[in-house]
Amino acid sequence: MSESLTCDMIVWKRYRQRSPGIVEKMLDANPQLSWGHRTSPFIPVGTLLRMPIDPSLLIGKPPSLPTDSLWTDKEGYKL
Repeated sequence: MSESLTCDMIVWKRYRQRSPGIVEKMLDANPQLSWGHRTSPFIPVGTLLRMPIDPSLLIGKPPSLPTDSLWTDKEGYKL
């Protein structure tokens, strides 16, 4: 590992694809990162981490993102 690691870099090295919400889950599982993240985005050397595991990302199916639009209402009708 290196001295200039961030949460999103660790998630990218683990999943190698877009993984929406995993960085937030990682910060929830590691409260010490959230505290240190206020002063610097880099994780100190020697910090122990809990990495969230998302089974849908492991099999290669990332979760779909919502497809809301400013020009349609919730039922999909044009405004």
